[in-house]
Amino acid sequence: MRVLQIIDSLRYGGAQKLMVTYAGQAAARGVDVSVVALSSRELMPLAPQIEALGIPVASFPADKLFSMSRLSSLIKFVRDGKFSVIHSHLTYANILSGIVNVVTGVPVVSSLHSVALDTRHSHPVRDRMEWLALRRAARVIAVGRSVEEAYSKLLHRRMEVIPNAVNSGVILSTQERDAIRKGIGCDSSKFILISVGRLSPDKCFDDLLRSFDIIHKQRPETVLVVAGDGIERASLEAQTKALGLTDSVFWLGMRDDIPALLSASDMFVSASKREGLPIAILEAMMAGLPLVVTNVGESAAVVGEEAGVLIEPLQPDVLASAVLSFIADPARLKIAGEKARQRAEANYGAEAWFSRLLDLYNEISRH
Repeated sequence: MRVLQIIDSLRYGGAQKLMVTYAGQAAARGVDVSVVALSSRELMPLAPQIEALGIPVASFPADKLFSMSRLSSLIKFVRDGKFSVIHSHLTYANILSGIVNVVTGVPVVSSLHSVALDTRHSHPVRDRMEWLALRRAARVIAVGRSVEEAYSKLLHRRMEVIPNAVNSGVILSTQERDAIRKGIGCDSSKFILISVGRLSPDKCFDDLLRSFDIIHKQRPETVLVVAGDGIERASLEAQTKALGLTDSVFWLGMRDDIPALLSASDMFVSASKREGLPIAILEAMMAGLPLVVTNVGESAAVVGEEAGVLIEPLQPDVLASAVLSFIADPARLKIAGEKARQRAEANYGAEAWFSRLLDLYNEISRH
């Protein structure tokens, strides 16, 4: 079996990080996989990680979605590659994979990673094209029940629910942990709250800063570490300065050592108002971190009742209160971290996830 993974880009993001996990599993099992990104090579920072595993990565950039040059090149690539299955991720990939299927007959599996549409990038014609492509795909994967429910009325079809997965967490020695904290700018006495994600409006890092302002006033030993980048970085840094928190908030930008950063931290926090099944939350749980996160997407199903606290989005005061209550109870923190790791290992391990995908590919390739 030859599998082709097609994704809009290989920038840093949840679906893209999942592709790296996928590549690792494919390499370990000897599965013949190739990856196509619909962006230029300069916008593919995760490509080297995939290629280092022996998985080839091809780039098919274009100035617009319906580029005949790109489409014809992609069709030729699929035909020449004699692929058994195409697995698509994100809007452009879902649409173009649907067209390639019509021309080549190679069956398509499409994954949906978020709850409903991102209105910032919504376009009526493009959205309808994606829905049509998803309706004719051999299988559609939703990363959680909330994603399935959000799309079921649009697509009028059955979907496979296969939750996202992550590799096991990184275990650090005391010396390694201290070195990472020192590299950030924190000593061992600080209590690190960490958040990971794209700095965009739907992730609500402005709310997280407001929450941290409250937290830091009552617990000066706390610091906030944010790994990620995006269009709101400048405004968030300005907000940090206005709140007088420049010495206690660390904007790390894009990092390729997230599991280690998480293992060197003390609690994971998120104020996001829109998610599917966040890879960052799964990685935090694998690292054994207690969580205070918003009740969006699959968060409630993932975190459960013992691994952390769920709060409603757009309520910075409530988030701050939940964090402060947690910090004041070290025994509860420890138990929540242990439960988080146990839940992640039991339900979101990469090996079982990859096996489910292989079973799905085999099923559709036989038809």
